[in-house]
Amino acid sequence: MNNQIITGAKGGESKPRPSVEAPDSLQSTAYARILDLVSEGEIQGLVAGERSVYLDETPLANADGTRNFSGVTLDARTGSQDQLHIPGFPAVESEIGVGVELKYGQPWVRAVQNLQLSAVRVRLSTPRLAQTNTSNGDTNGYTVQYKIEVSTDGGPYVQVLASAFSGKTSTKYERSHRVDLPPASSNWQIRITRLTPNSTSGAIADKTNIDAITEVIDAKLRYPGSAVVGLQFDASQFQSIPTRSFDLRGRIIRVPSNYDPESRLYSGVWDGSFKTAWTDNPAWIFYDLLLHFRYGLGHLLNEGQVDRWELYRIGQYCDQLVPDGKGGQEPRFTCNLFLQTRANALDVLQDLATTFRGMSYWAAGSVMAIADIPEDPVYTYSNANVIDGKFGYFGSAKKTRYTVALVSWNDPADFYRQKVEYVDDQAGITRYGIQQTEITATGCTSQAQAQRIGKWALLTNRLETESVGFSVGLDGTLARPGQIIRIADNDRAGRRIGGRLRSSTLDTLVLDADVKAYPGDTITVIMPTGKAVSRVIKSVGYPVKWSSKGIKWSSGRMTMDTTGFPAEVQQVVLGKKLEELPPQHSMWAIDSTTLATQLFRVMSVAEDFSDSEIKFTISAVRHNASKYGAIDNGTRIERPPVTVIPPSVQRPPANVTVSNDHFVDQGSAVSVMTIEWEKPEAAIAYEVYWRKNDGDWIFAGRTGTTSIDVSGIYAGRYVAKVRAINSLDIGSVFATSVETVLNGKTTPPPVPSSFTAESIVFGINLAWGIPAGVTTADLQRTEIWYSQTNQVATATKFGDYAYPQTDLTIMGLAAGVRFFFWARLVDRIGNLGAFYGPVMGQSSADAGLILEYLNDQITETQLSQHLLEKIDSGGGAQVEVEAVKKELAAMYSIKTQLTVDNKPYLAGIGIGVENDKGIITSQVLIAASRFAIVDPNAAEIYYPFVVQNNAAYIDTAFIKNGSIDMLKIGSNLQSNNYVADVSGWAFRPDGTFQMMGNTPGGARLMINNKGLYVFHPNGVKAIDLSVDAT
Repeated sequence: MNNQIITGAKGGESKPRPSVEAPDSLQSTAYARILDLVSEGEIQGLVAGERSVYLDETPLANADGTRNFSGVTLDARTGSQDQLHIPGFPAVESEIGVGVELKYGQPWVRAVQNLQLSAVRVRLSTPRLAQTNTSNGDTNGYTVQYKIEVSTDGGPYVQVLASAFSGKTSTKYERSHRVDLPPASSNWQIRITRLTPNSTSGAIADKTNIDAITEVIDAKLRYPGSAVVGLQFDASQFQSIPTRSFDLRGRIIRVPSNYDPESRLYSGVWDGSFKTAWTDNPAWIFYDLLLHFRYGLGHLLNEGQVDRWELYRIGQYCDQLVPDGKGGQEPRFTCNLFLQTRANALDVLQDLATTFRGMSYWAAGSVMAIADIPEDPVYTYSNANVIDGKFGYFGSAKKTRYTVALVSWNDPADFYRQKVEYVDDQAGITRYGIQQTEITATGCTSQAQAQRIGKWALLTNRLETESVGFSVGLDGTLARPGQIIRIADNDRAGRRIGGRLRSSTLDTLVLDADVKAYPGDTITVIMPTGKAVSRVIKSVGYPVKWSSKGIKWSSGRMTMDTTGFPAEVQQVVLGKKLEELPPQHSMWAIDSTTLATQLFRVMSVAEDFSDSEIKFTISAVRHNASKYGAIDNGTRIERPPVTVIPPSVQRPPANVTVSNDHFVDQGSAVSVMTIEWEKPEAAIAYEVYWRKNDGDWIFAGRTGTTSIDVSGIYAGRYVAKVRAINSLDIGSVFATSVETVLNGKTTPPPVPSSFTAESIVFGINLAWGIPAGVTTADLQRTEIWYSQTNQVATATKFGDYAYPQTDLTIMGLAAGVRFFFWARLVDRIGNLGAFYGPVMGQSSADAGLILEYLNDQITETQLSQHLLEKIDSGGGAQVEVEAVKKELAAMYSIKTQLTVDNKPYLAGIGIGVENDKGIITSQVLIAASRFAIVDPNAAEIYYPFVVQNNAAYIDTAFIKNGSIDMLKIGSNLQSNNYVADVSGWAFRPDGTFQMMGNTPGGARLMINNKGLYVFHPNGVKAIDLSVDAT
């Protein structure tokens, strides 16, 4: 066998060539140099050095000294007049961002008009520059050519540069070209043109951009009076020129010489001189802005035209420490403001004055600054020094009474970005609803200060809603806008509280009126300096004059001749002497805890030229000093009473609330509902109602306090409503609480333990029992209901009977009247128990009792007694007619009398109406041994009934409904349709009872002393139940 060896060899496989990417050949290594003008000088400078410089909102250095950026050079100047230039900044450069793409066929053109420029620097960039070989995938560089041209004063363009991006870069690449500018008289046009067409292939990346153009002024400048900060940094650390932020302490300005801005303390008395220092006190920033020559009004005003003393007082108020809402304290007002825009001077000053709640105005050739801060009244105006004694009052529009404020402020923790602080006034929202206002807090960098600004705006809008206007003489020059004045308006107050002094000593004032002043009240008078001085009244009396010549002695008794002032004069003795005598006829005003003078802040004083007299018109707005404590510390708002005249429209109570509690009474737990509310002005009493689970309103009572308790409540949903009543008995609308779920009793009152009815003459006695253990703390009353049927659904309430009453007598009923009665218990809050009943009650039908009762009643009447009186006569026959009118009775009687054997026999008729203890009785009485009625017009004499010997005899009578105690019948007793053996029924004297139907032809029944018999209609006996039956 031949073995063949099979051999072979592996053929070769070609390996693909990998693509090659060339390394980046374009590298940006640029340094940015920026010189920022940060403020008018001189300033104090950066707060914390490099930590106060931020690039793209990142601090240059950290608190531990480490840097967040390398290669950064920082240099700063504070803006002094002799400061040195910053090395490395030989030119003034101002970069202007462009950020447009440079495309082929679309040249970019920029007009430059600043003729002070020496050159411009154009910064170009490409985000990526590369070309990919589509056959082998290699990535290499690419070239894009461009040129820069300049046109001077509208002339032809001249090429100043031709260059290209040539190479490869996979990241952004930047380059700058300086273009020197030739002399020009009007402007230059800079044109940049791309010479290489834009590729449309996806294999080529060749986009080019113009990032910025920088205006350059070649110079070595010190910038005296300007604070500047110079920065130089490696551009590779930033994608673009970073935003720069600086935390600065700004302008060094003039402040009082006794003031330390760091500690905010004032030492000693200020002499009016100044020193320079940095401060954020808005009062001295306002002063600097007024008098600075470069950016203020120093070219128009001098120091003598600015009230520095008022600014000193405002500045002290700004520096006082108040709670910051975070457990610490801060100055009441600070101002951190960066003014960058030229604006109307008055607008800028007014905006700045709002920082300290103030305003500015021009008067008497000077600039005045005022602020809404606590201060004492400077003058008093009353009916005695106001023209015609009239004050005009006006209220603000409801739509201006804002209840929500959105306050814009700048947050230093977020690079001073604007934030909005929400502030609301809950009391205002309750009354007016949500009415929103927006406030820009100028220079405010504190959240707590923004809160205070919002609270001030809302409380001022709610509390100071009234303005007043009046005209005065020269007294109008004694108050200026912004000051507080006291108004003693006797007409509004309801009594005399102001006037003029009649005379005075250092410790005694004689007033021109007899006023209601009491020891402990405060009286204010105007001194010769125009200052208002107040003193506490020690005593009040009436002055007298005495001459030493008027003393007489007689029998050990001394007599003095005195001359009294008129009755309308009063004298008050002061608790502390005055330092000097007030002028003659000086103004006075009295304040007390029950009636205070009104305080207003003057808004304007204008001279009235309507006639030849010297007159001034003053306008002012209501001032409530208690708002300051509420703004800073949340204290309670006080509203001093300014009138004793009750309002014609009474305001309702506020904040009506419902709550519950429990107490133990005689060993039992009792639930109590407490209804509370806030007292409105002028209210002296309140009417309170409540209801449970949408039931009927229940009157809880009238009270003079601001709460009321309702004991013994049941668990459920409760709502209360309260209205206020003033001294004129004018009531307000009801103020209602919110629905509140209270935990009270869960079981209703028990059922009465018993309930009975007793018959009496013309009435019914009811009596019921109260279950054991029920107390006055729980049970209020018993309800009695009645009906003519025994169905409670048809019953009507008879009445309510307060616990512990347990019986009731119902009188005035007819004889034999029957009713059904029910009783149930009601607790103190109106919860109803179950009914007991029905119980039947009937007035007495006993004729004997009724007649006995009527006999007693008639006998006791004055008419009966008068009718039965004998005629006073000597004998024989007599007739007497008499009409009697008394206070409680009116009677008319006719009596005849015959005397036989000295015995008078009387007959008479009496008619009368009497009032006996509130019971009116109208009656006609006959006095006779025999009484009968006869018809004189009948054919024959006939007497239908006769009364004789105490008995009534009736011949024929028709009775609709009668009650007979005992009935005696002499003949038949039968129905009115009785026909023997046919219809009706009859009782016969022989003892037989016969009964048929209502119509003839029916069956009949007969009963006698032998038995019972029933007959068919045909007369055949059907049933025989008798002794004779077989």
